[in-house]
Amino acid sequence: WAKENGCWFENTNVVLNERFPFLAEGGEADVYFDGNRVIKAIGLDYFVSPQMALDRIVLHNFLFEYSTPMRVMGYGRNGEGYFKVVVEQPYIRGERMSEEEIEEFTQRIGFDLRRRGNWTYTNDDIYISDLHNENVLRTPAGNVAVIDADVRLNLAELGYGGVRG
Repeated sequence: WAKENGCWFENTNVVLNERFPFLAEGGEADVYFDGNRVIKAIGLDYFVSPQMALDRIVLHNFLFEYSTPMRVMGYGRNGEGYFKVVVEQPYIRGERMSEEEIEEFTQRIGFDLRRRGNWTYTNDDIYISDLHNENVLRTPAGNVAVIDADVRLNLAELGYGGVRG
């Protein structure tokens, strides 16, 4: 389907490097920057399936679409043959927030701190981790922007009081 509809990246390393300047490599994504947006080639290292990766994008947009929506550009494989979901997000200029400010923000949007060591917050339905001060920024206008987080359904088997089955 992706090939037929022009949204397949045969080799994400090569194709994205030709189109966008490389910015960084994170635990789950290669990140590129074109001056206004970041393009991420997200791997499945943290996910069991492409569906779980797409669920993460949907949940991220449900919670943070007002500031940092992710839009799926396509799919592909990198030079080593690993599947990638290619997304774009607006580039956010902002200042890092303190852990206390992040905790206050997450409480305001209905989440409780569960594990300080990996910055995990949950409610009955959603699990969010990796909300440290490099992934949560305060914009010059004073808004909070979550630029990167591990967002999942809070399944009972995660052990954080989730009600999702």
